[in-house]
Amino acid sequence: MVLDRSLATAELVLEIATAASGEAELDDILRATRDRLGKVVPLTGGSIALVEDDDLVIRAAVGPFAEEALGQRMARGNGRSWKVVETGEPFMSRDLTAEGVRPQGEKAAAAMRSWLGVPIVRNGQGIGLLEIDSTMPDAFDERDAELLQTIVRALSGPVDLASRYAAERRAGVLRDAFIGVISHELRTPITTIYGLSKMLRSRAVKMPPEELAEAVADIEAEADRLHRLAEDLLVLSRAEGGSLDVSREPILLSHISRRAVAAEEVRWPTHRFVLEITAGVTPVLGEEIYVEQVIRNLLTNAAKYSEPDSEIDVILDQTEDAVLVRVLDSGIGIEPDDAGHLFDLFFRSTTAVRQAAGAGIGLFVCKQLVDAMGGRIYGMARPGGGAEFGFSLPVDIEQDLIPEL
Repeated sequence: MVLDRSLATAELVLEIATAASGEAELDDILRATRDRLGKVVPLTGGSIALVEDDDLVIRAAVGPFAEEALGQRMARGNGRSWKVVETGEPFMSRDLTAEGVRPQGEKAAAAMRSWLGVPIVRNGQGIGLLEIDSTMPDAFDERDAELLQTIVRALSGPVDLASRYAAERRAGVLRDAFIGVISHELRTPITTIYGLSKMLRSRAVKMPPEELAEAVADIEAEADRLHRLAEDLLVLSRAEGGSLDVSREPILLSHISRRAVAAEEVRWPTHRFVLEITAGVTPVLGEEIYVEQVIRNLLTNAAKYSEPDSEIDVILDQTEDAVLVRVLDSGIGIEPDDAGHLFDLFFRSTTAVRQAAGAGIGLFVCKQLVDAMGGRIYGMARPGGGAEFGFSLPVDIEQDLIPEL
């Protein structure tokens, strides 16, 4: 049996290394690993997380918990995932429920039972983590840990190269798209402000009061649009550069929501904003200025893609370990094919493009900010039409992060 196991391991490692060497994408490398590894190890899913500055970022994931895990950032700390990377030693949880560990995410928390993580090491330094999980307790043993260690040694080179390739390609896409934003989205409000300002200088004394008030209102609206676009671009540049620093201080979402709604009511007088706050909403952890930026971005989208005179509901709900902010509209909704791309950089659906102008960075910025504050963000179609976007922030800074085991 030992000889059979050794032979099977050697064949498996050779298959994975061969497949990985021909792939440039992390998802493809992980999928090739999962498909082959699943033949000898009773796994349900898995992920690859890579070190980015002081975060461990899940860059590829497969299995039933993939959607919840993908993109999660785990701050450097005492969590087991980081411990695996920093010590270079694997870690196994045979039964998460019995050990009192509750992974974040509804699917993972309800079903994940076993977890095994091994470090990905390149040139003597931990660059990431390969983890596998199972819905069964005691799914893995020491032999599986040894097998994964052998596999990651074969994977470290291809994973490192794939990560560098993805970063370079993303930088190129970002550069090209940024030029497009500069040439259109910034030019439009600047041109409007400049033109109206010249008109006011030459004709203000001759203009009827209502035309003067309208011109001033247009200048204010375009200046606000320019200011907010600049704020989003600043967050975007910091997020792409890996330097998005966000504090986590106790803040009251009720106060911030009231302020954000009041500001959007002025900006969108043709819409009705209704704010509903559940009694007893507790403080959450985050940075006030960024939370307001997220709420106002969501409210702006709701108004921009809804008909005039429609109602936009803002609801604050208390959950066991977080406060949830929900923004509901009756606008253009979300097509099923677009649901998985809502928070992608520069993504705009065909329907959204026809409805209103935009840069396609607002929701991406919202996700970056919410993730950095340890929260969750989502978007989905409403059954009766329209869309619901929302985010939650934790009330306890010590809660586990996905899959901070």
